[in-house]
Amino acid sequence: MMKRIFTVLLTLSLTVSFASCFRAYSFADNVMISEITEEILDELNSPLHYMVDNTGFTDEYFALPDYVTEHAVLYTGDTNNIDEFGIFHVTDGNASAMETLLRERYLTASYEKNREFYDSYIPDESPKLRDAEVKSIGNYVVYAIMSAADRNTVFNAVRDELEINE
Repeated sequence: MMKRIFTVLLTLSLTVSFASCFRAYSFADNVMISEITEEILDELNSPLHYMVDNTGFTDEYFALPDYVTEHAVLYTGDTNNIDEFGIFHVTDGNASAMETLLRERYLTASYEKNREFYDSYIPDESPKLRDAEVKSIGNYVVYAIMSAADRNTVFNAVRDELEINE
């Protein structure tokens, strides 16, 4: 009898522990882009000065879709550094479409267009654009053209800012 109770308690304990490893994430949908960019810049703790563009930074590559409700692109003013990240808040169900647009129409096209110039002028910066990433976090789509460590910092800062603890 005691062995059976112990087995049931152990099974229950393991089930609860195992289930907590797979918690579902939910993200806020009402955080201002300026709050997110402030958090990112705090986390980056970079000596670089970032400038904000809220109007037409990607216009050369694609027209901003109607499902984007707010966005900002931040880039360095340093001509020897191409660090850049952008955040786009989209309406429900459009994160995947925005991800594809950024990946295919902006990042890939920009790399193809600028690769020779970067390789000859600032070759250490070329891999940043080649390895740029795009991620969706709830209804926010984020891209980063940076070193791997800085990209991770950007994505983690956005996740931390938007994650709702349940």
